[in-house]
Amino acid sequence: MFKNETHFLVLQRAKEEKLFPGLWQIVTGTMKKNESALKAAIRELKEETGLSPKRCWTIPYVDTYFDLIKDTIQLVPVFAAELDSSSPLQLSTEHQRFEWLRFEDARKRLVWPGQKHSMDIVHEYIVGNKEAARLVEIKPL
Repeated sequence: MFKNETHFLVLQRAKEEKLFPGLWQIVTGTMKKNESALKAAIRELKEETGLSPKRCWTIPYVDTYFDLIKDTIQLVPVFAAELDSSSPLQLSTEHQRFEWLRFEDARKRLVWPGQKHSMDIVHEYIVGNKEAARLVEIKPL
């Protein structure tokens, strides 16, 4: 929160990355063997930013995309996290920049429709709807 206004964290992939160099995105990642989706999301957040969530929500949306290399359709659960923006953020080598942006500005940075739609849902149902946020908050972390 900046001056009582929610901001979203977006990360820019490093130019040296083979997959989508320079792309702005939200935190993403893959699950390890025998790892739950939630644990993977929290681990990826920590690995990519050095941050841990203060609060976390499961979002009633599953993103999908086609992985050409694996020739599979990937189903991606979506989570939201409240972070302490005053904590020092330490980017992994996978990313070169980060920004905390207002919803509209963060959404404009994203390329993939699934990430934009995920952000729309978080903005409407978590940030703007206390009842929905209460229903999908994950307690305890």
